[in-house]
Amino acid sequence: MHKLLVVTAHPDDEAFGPAGTIAKYADMGVEIHLLCATRGEAGQWSQKKGSRQKAKGKSFDRVEIRDEVKLHHVREKELLKSAKILGIQKVDFLDFIDGTLCSANYHNLAGKISKTINFFKPQVIMTMERLGVSGHLDHIAVSLTTTFAFLKSSYGNKLYYHCLPKENREKELDNYFIYFPEGYDQDEITTRIDWSKYWDRKVEAMEEHQSQKQDVERILKRIVKQKRIDNFILQHYRNLIPKFPEADLFDGIED
Repeated sequence: MHKLLVVTAHPDDEAFGPAGTIAKYADMGVEIHLLCATRGEAGQWSQKKGSRQKAKGKSFDRVEIRDEVKLHHVREKELLKSAKILGIQKVDFLDFIDGTLCSANYHNLAGKISKTINFFKPQVIMTMERLGVSGHLDHIAVSLTTTFAFLKSSYGNKLYYHCLPKENREKELDNYFIYFPEGYDQDEITTRIDWSKYWDRKVEAMEEHQSQKQDVERILKRIVKQKRIDNFILQHYRNLIPKFPEADLFDGIED
């Protein structure tokens, strides 16, 4: 059986990023596991004050819920629901705190990723490119530690970086809350996955992240105009000779 390991930094990275590709391979029978480094503690509630939800059988104003329910508990549940929609069989949280991934815990994070690689034995590993796609420092740390773990492990035939083409980086991202990298030229992209049949699944997974509703709406507004293609860079590989360009993450890997 083909196996795919996806390594992310935060709940919602899977949905806002390569969700279409994940759903496609899940439908193809690939066993998919997800590692999430944090539970998204540093996120911001998107709901407006005065909105009402239920918690512990009672109705509360959003202000009260923020005291009653921890954001990371909400985001954890949102990720688990999103993962179910996308067909991810297993989700593990690595128990780091959102916003704290840095050199001080680099090898601890890499060690946890390595442990999963050695246990799960995936043929393909997917993470973010080395600028974190969006420039988020947690994303960058996850990219680097996943790369380190792949290179130190004897398992895994391919390590892919999910990336953004330059033409998909719209001008409005100049006003992003941190520096948003320029993206990649087409000749730097090795692999393109058409997930056009899975648009509804991606949107459904994104909408599970209601605590981050503003981000959901902002990203959907941007990507609805783009091609339904996920772009990847095959950063490292072994025991095969790839033929570029690729249209299949498992190209060259025997059943």
